[in-house]
Amino acid sequence: MRYLVAVLFLALSLGDAAAQAAPNPFEIRARLPQTDLPANDSVRPATAYGPFDIRPAGSGLAPTTSRAPATARPAGFGPVVIQSTDPNQGKGSILIIQLLLLVTLASLWVLFGNLLRQCFRGTINDSLMNQIYTRRSGGELTALWLCYLFFFFAAGFFVYLFALRHNVSLNLGPWGSWLTYTLAVAGAVGLKHWVLWAYARVFPVRKEVSRYAFVLMVFSILAGLFLTPTSLAASYAPPEWRDVFLYGGLLVLVVIYGFHLLRGLAIASRLAFARPVHILLYLCAIEIAPVLLLYRYFSDALV
Repeated sequence: MRYLVAVLFLALSLGDAAAQAAPNPFEIRARLPQTDLPANDSVRPATAYGPFDIRPAGSGLAPTTSRAPATARPAGFGPVVIQSTDPNQGKGSILIIQLLLLVTLASLWVLFGNLLRQCFRGTINDSLMNQIYTRRSGGELTALWLCYLFFFFAAGFFVYLFALRHNVSLNLGPWGSWLTYTLAVAGAVGLKHWVLWAYARVFPVRKEVSRYAFVLMVFSILAGLFLTPTSLAASYAPPEWRDVFLYGGLLVLVVIYGFHLLRGLAIASRLAFARPVHILLYLCAIEIAPVLLLYRYFSDALV
């Protein structure tokens, strides 16, 4: 019986040893492909490969990649910051100014269209201009002054667009620059009217000066009605056509100013031989000198 127990114990011990020598089905190393290692036992340095890099065959090294923290914001997806040099800045204000000028122009034409048409015909008809001047009443004079005031705003906006085209800025924004140029135009015309008033007080030419001031008002109204659509075309035309509208409008203004001077000379023809020195002094100081000063200023500013 003792021999039987010993034989049974020996058989159980041999079964455990055989089970330990067999390969473990849950061992990871046993399932890896067997590769032939080089003869030398030198350790290969670990290399950090990218996730899309092609690794050499036989390098059993896993790529070492570091995951970015979950709170990191991807580059290029930040908020868009509009700088002060944005080319679209101020276009909304220019559109509003254009709408204001167009609505005002349409209102003046609807209310005083008949009077304005007579004034336009009077620019080339001296007798009609004299009729408008002699029979002007309080209502017509108020209408003319409203149209005259509109000319200041239209001319100021045209000057603003011309300065903007040549990078001349007042750093006041569209509204501030427009109103500043409007005041400059009104100041220049007001100074001219003041000189005419002083000239009429000094010399006995009050009637001629009054007619000349009225002609100045009529031609300015004509220029204001022309400048509004010109400014609209210069603002929203293709870039290659904007200079055409700007300089074309400037050329038409020069032509209107030339006709204004011719009408002034026709009014002063009676005084041309009686007081030639005073006429020449007025022309040089009031009509020619401001034009030369403006030309010198803009030529220095644009070059």
